[in-house]
Amino acid sequence: MQIDSIVIEREDGPLYCGILFYEHAAAPLYLPWTIDLENPQKIVLKLFPPDAEDNLDVVQEHYETMAGAIVKRVMQRQH
Repeated sequence: MQIDSIVIEREDGPLYCGILFYEHAAAPLYLPWTIDLENPQKIVLKLFPPDAEDNLDVVQEHYETMAGAIVKRVMQRQH
């Protein structure tokens, strides 16, 4: 799994949403996400695999990498 890019599509105060584009097994894939930074002590991140049956295993296996990359991208936007 390789992350290609993380796009922030919307920002509304502490709420962000976007798409993570990645590759797995030479196939380009994407993952919609939303994040809530309302409480800096507890960041709420939701991932929405578009084809859950096909991509769920990949997302579960690489969740920490994907989540870390999304949080890092959003936090860079805040500063």
